[in-house]
Amino acid sequence: MNNRKYYIDNLRSFAILLVFVAHIIIIYSQDHTFYIQGEQFLPAIFMRIIATFLMPLLFAVAGMSSRYALERRSAGEYTKERVSKLLLPLIFGTLLIIPVQPYIAALHSNGEANYFDSFTKITDLTGYDGAFTPANLWFLLYLFVVSMICLPFMMWYKNKGKGTLGDKVPLIPVILMGLIPCITQNEALKIIAIDGKSILEYSAYFLLGYFFLSNDNLLKKLDKYRFLLLGMTVLYTWFMEVILDGEFREAAYWLAILVILGMGRHYLNFGGKITAYLSKSSFGVYIFHQSWIVIAAFFVFKVTDSPVLQIPLISLSSVILTYLTYEIFRRISVFRWMFGLKK
Repeated sequence: MNNRKYYIDNLRSFAILLVFVAHIIIIYSQDHTFYIQGEQFLPAIFMRIIATFLMPLLFAVAGMSSRYALERRSAGEYTKERVSKLLLPLIFGTLLIIPVQPYIAALHSNGEANYFDSFTKITDLTGYDGAFTPANLWFLLYLFVVSMICLPFMMWYKNKGKGTLGDKVPLIPVILMGLIPCITQNEALKIIAIDGKSILEYSAYFLLGYFFLSNDNLLKKLDKYRFLLLGMTVLYTWFMEVILDGEFREAAYWLAILVILGMGRHYLNFGGKITAYLSKSSFGVYIFHQSWIVIAAFFVFKVTDSPVLQIPLISLSSVILTYLTYEIFRRISVFRWMFGLKK
């Protein structure tokens, strides 16, 4: 019997594709900075709606996946997999794929740039000024660090024979656990933060995914009450934005994660050739996509000043180049090893 949770793979693939969309939208988004920027005509709400819950969702799903992985792997096997899947792609991606982004950022802003500043100049790690940055690979960096820091505690809990906590905690307290990521926004707790991204916040989503969202009975509840949770998310998001002026926004992300998992379990639990390909390619797409978006935008801007033409040209060219890069790299063994790709 095949007990594979296809909806987890499908949600991860969907999230990666939305990140792709978000990184095109941010070029034109008000109140946001990026490596290359065009006419900023899109209200910031577009970026907020699409992008804000995506990375929390990916960390929560990573926590769930770690729970499933540790059911059949030792700590050593898990560590080896994290090194090959996260650390090596982070290192080689930062050295070989990412530097073009800060280089183009400096070239776009100043008209001139030094490519080696991407390796030798250290500022705020965003790379928007042409200096060194992990760029979109901050996700791999954070996930590797979080996985390794949490591993001893996860193994201790596993070896105690304890199950997930979703069976023991009713749905309402699970909803209220969205306050935990809110606590991490205290300035004193922002120990590591690249471009405002707190590693403690994402650690919270990872651990909530590991201990709660990996529980089948809780996932059934999220499925059953998916529309109720959707209503709560919409109502709370309005209340948070209008009444609280954006405070406790992380609780809205958590509610969105619960809704997405409930909806995904109900509507996306299927496999097929297309979904299998999207799942297999999603990791490579994440690594390669942003550099191609920045390159495509740089050259498209030289061709036309019209966003109506720029957006489809950037989208089409970056999608083609990203998947072409993935298809080439996955066929060459050394590149598969360097970037953690599946054949």
